[in-house]
Amino acid sequence: MLNIMGLGLRGVKSLTLEEADAIRESEIVYFETYTSISPQDTINSIPSLTKGIVKPADRKLVETDKEIINEAKKKNVTLLVTGDALSATTHNELRMEAKKSGIEVRIFENASIITAFISRTGLFNYKFGNIVSMPFVYENFFPVSVYERIYTNYSNSMHTLLLLDLKDGKTMHVCEALSILLKMEEKKGKGLINSGIIVIAGIGIASENERIIYGTLEKIMENNPQGSPASIIIPSRMNDVENEFLNAFAMKI
Repeated sequence: MLNIMGLGLRGVKSLTLEEADAIRESEIVYFETYTSISPQDTINSIPSLTKGIVKPADRKLVETDKEIINEAKKKNVTLLVTGDALSATTHNELRMEAKKSGIEVRIFENASIITAFISRTGLFNYKFGNIVSMPFVYENFFPVSVYERIYTNYSNSMHTLLLLDLKDGKTMHVCEALSILLKMEEKKGKGLINSGIIVIAGIGIASENERIIYGTLEKIMENNPQGSPASIIIPSRMNDVENEFLNAFAMKI
């Protein structure tokens, strides 16, 4: 048995009753540590929920090693994922591998940054285009395809959720992401990313320190918002209701 379980955004506090029961029944609980960020000390809270073994699971263990699959063939195993169970492609790949191995798989859904951040701003879910991931860039790695995806969304009057890459347990800084977008604009020259474009920054969504701020790109960079995890929304044309909601639910700077 393999349970692929969404932990939500508040650590063990956001586990459902059904999820808590499944964890208690698990002989091994893997806590996935690389696709998203949970509240501090989440992994230290898990042993109180189970008599089973608790192990951190890095990228290699989930994507390359066969340990989880081999254990799930003979034991009741749970993989805990921050956010929703299947938002990341890698978890569906593990699900597929388990299915091919004849392992029963149960999915436990939960809230993710994809739903929580968008809904908190008041912007309409159906007006979002493709989700875009912003990776860290290097001398020989500068993927302007990020810019093209945002531009396509914007041109089609669709908002863009920009998920920021992780390193050393923290997301990319908001201003670093915006600086990269400005450099991409220099290369592409389509006039999308400029000092006056509206940007929404969400920091610590669903935590006690949650902040949602919005303003022009210039104002956001002047404000230099700190904190992790962080995400960005680049809205396209907002209607009157969206504007009213955003003004009510976020802080303009």
